[in-house]
Amino acid sequence: MDTNGYLCENKRKKNEIVRYKARLVAQGFLQRHDIDYDETYSPVVDAITFRYLISLTTYERLDMCLMDVFKTYLYGSIDNDVYMKILEGFKMHEAYNLNSQKVYSIKLQRFLYGLKQSGCMWYNHLSEYLLREGYNNDPICPCVFIKKSKYDFVIIVVYVDDLNIIETHEEIPKIVNYLKKEFKMKDLGKTKFYLGLQIEHLADRILIH
Repeated sequence: MDTNGYLCENKRKKNEIVRYKARLVAQGFLQRHDIDYDETYSPVVDAITFRYLISLTTYERLDMCLMDVFKTYLYGSIDNDVYMKILEGFKMHEAYNLNSQKVYSIKLQRFLYGLKQSGCMWYNHLSEYLLREGYNNDPICPCVFIKKSKYDFVIIVVYVDDLNIIETHEEIPKIVNYLKKEFKMKDLGKTKFYLGLQIEHLADRILIH
């Protein structure tokens, strides 16, 4: 499989560039079903479900914060044998320099952006980690994870690499610390932008613009 080298993009907030990214992207359109990929489906939250959770947050007087997972698709092992051409400029061991780089390939140990199964494998890895901690998948919306205790509950809402956490202000740091044991994440504070919605937190309500 070939790659597209480094794809540069930026992440925007209020039409301002927050940071730049550089990614090595695989040409997933060259993959063949049942040979180097199987399942590709990865559930994400929809706008209707998210609007309901906002109303629940307001009614129960909960907090909603947003976590951004870094390098999402590099977690977990790959489920098929996938090989990639060696990139130009890649330094090989001296023992392999006798032949042209074109006769060699690299076997991937982790997923790359562009592979058809990357999103599915990321979701499976996250799901397994949360289920071990006692969370349950919502049967109707599998991207919503719920953990109940005697006195309260925690909701984690998944949209690819953005995790919305809904809980009391006191409990959110405990959940964040648990997630950070497995994933490198950035705490974005109260959820202000999600699914194309601008969210404003007031003392007694939440407004959606």
